[in-house]
Amino acid sequence: MPESNLLAETRELLATKTKRFHEANEAAKADDGSEDYSRAAVLEKLGASDMADAKSKVMALGVEIQEIGAQLDSLTLKSIKDAVASQDERMKRPIRPNIPGAPLSDEPKSFGELVVESKSYLELAGKSKMPGQALATVEMGVKAVMSTTAGWAPRAARTGRVVDFAIRPPQILDFIPVDQTDQFEIRWMEETTRTQSEAEVAESGTYAEDVFVFTERTSPVRKIGSQIPITDEQLDDVPQSRALVDNRLRFGLSARVDQQVIAGTGAGVTLTGIVSTAGIQTQAKGADSIPAGVLKALTKVRVTGRAAPNAIFMHPTNWETTRLLTNAAGDFQFGSPLDAGDMRMWGLPVVLCESLTVGTALVGDYANYCQLLERKQIEVQVGWIASQFIIGQKTLRADVRVAFCVYRPAAFATVTGL
Repeated sequence: MPESNLLAETRELLATKTKRFHEANEAAKADDGSEDYSRAAVLEKLGASDMADAKSKVMALGVEIQEIGAQLDSLTLKSIKDAVASQDERMKRPIRPNIPGAPLSDEPKSFGELVVESKSYLELAGKSKMPGQALATVEMGVKAVMSTTAGWAPRAARTGRVVDFAIRPPQILDFIPVDQTDQFEIRWMEETTRTQSEAEVAESGTYAEDVFVFTERTSPVRKIGSQIPITDEQLDDVPQSRALVDNRLRFGLSARVDQQVIAGTGAGVTLTGIVSTAGIQTQAKGADSIPAGVLKALTKVRVTGRAAPNAIFMHPTNWETTRLLTNAAGDFQFGSPLDAGDMRMWGLPVVLCESLTVGTALVGDYANYCQLLERKQIEVQVGWIASQFIIGQKTLRADVRVAFCVYRPAAFATVTGL
């Protein structure tokens, strides 16, 4: 049924208004992603005098688009109802089938009824003796067998399982002490010079002089965050979408903090991770085995850093190399392949850490000489930005504010060349 003039005109008007609305918003976008409705291009497209007038006209245009859309929906529904009524009227008329031998009837019949009443079908079924009809005419021009692959596909319900994308999870935060703070930066004093001159003194002798020098250290609180726009329909019609997005945003923030604690460079607004902290020790593996190089680093932490190392962080690739070490007889030094094997070295747990560069391990006293302080815990908020209110979208924003402190750098040591 041809489309009415009013319906066509309404559809064209909606397309014109919508195009104008999007062009105005695109013209308002600045290079940094913000929106500036005082731009000359925006004022020209909207016929506005200033920024306030432009914003007012954009809002009015959005309302007008919604009203025209509602009118178009009403006209479309009426057009469909008229078409259905017209089709019902035609179906009530007498049907003359285009099948040889089928009688004229004032009662509407289905296609199947017309076929089984035809001479060809009756002859094939043995119910008619009328000659002159070829049996092949019953095929009615059928070209393919109706099957599940070329017909009506069976309906299958989707399961409730959602398979997460494969990304690195938080790996080492369980070994880092966490506390709260209400400060915008963390300050502490580090004793950077200690000359211990205690010695025996003869009668009337001169006492030796000790030297203590303290240096103030600072670690600023940094904010880590992300956001995602989402439509009203997703939030309303998919019950688990809000929880799923919330959890994924929280997961992403935790994974980023986990990475920054180890490998943050301290540049700009990033945290300064352990590996980038000035004063940590290093031990080259050289010609030693991996266990030997790790033990030498542990010794440096104990002797120079005067600390008690409690864990070994190692990239999975380097742990694989370690796990495959064999002795002269070919036996695996870290346990039989029949067993999972204890992820320990020199009595300490080995923690897989993909934030480390392949070829570098990190040992240290994580329990006593580093700390993660939370100014604000992970928080997810929802709101509108820009034109989202009138286009049916919202933005979910998540952030966390933390500071990371390495109180004694010498309590940590990298092992390089693994």
